[in-house]
Amino acid sequence: MIQFSFATDPIPLPTDGRIPPPTPQRPTLMLPASASISDTELTIFFDWSVGNATITVYDSSNNVVYREVVDTYSTMEVYIPVDTWDSGKYTLTVVYGKTTQRGSFTLT
Repeated sequence: MIQFSFATDPIPLPTDGRIPPPTPQRPTLMLPASASISDTELTIFFDWSVGNATITVYDSSNNVVYREVVDTYSTMEVYIPVDTWDSGKYTLTVVYGKTTQRGSFTLT
C-alpha cells in the first residue's frame, strides 16, 4: 500500500523524492484516495467521489510518466500498467479541488 500525505493547496514536488512530514497545522483527515502497487500495476481507489481528479506519476527526475483526469462520479478505481516502466523511485499525486494527496513508490 502506498501511504499518502495531505496538503490543502498543491505544493511543489521535492526534488529528492521525499514526502514532507506532516506538520501540527495539518489536520488528520480521512482521505478519499488510496493506492496499491504490484509488479505490473498501480491501482488508485476512491472511497467517495471528489469530482474530477488529476492523477500524475513522476519519475525520479521529476518527469511526468503518466497523467490522467478521472471523473470520480463514474470511475472509482484507476488501473495504471507499470510493467514497462524503468526501475526506480516514483512520486504519485492525486489532485482534486485545492487538495493534493502525494505518495511515493519504488519499482525494482
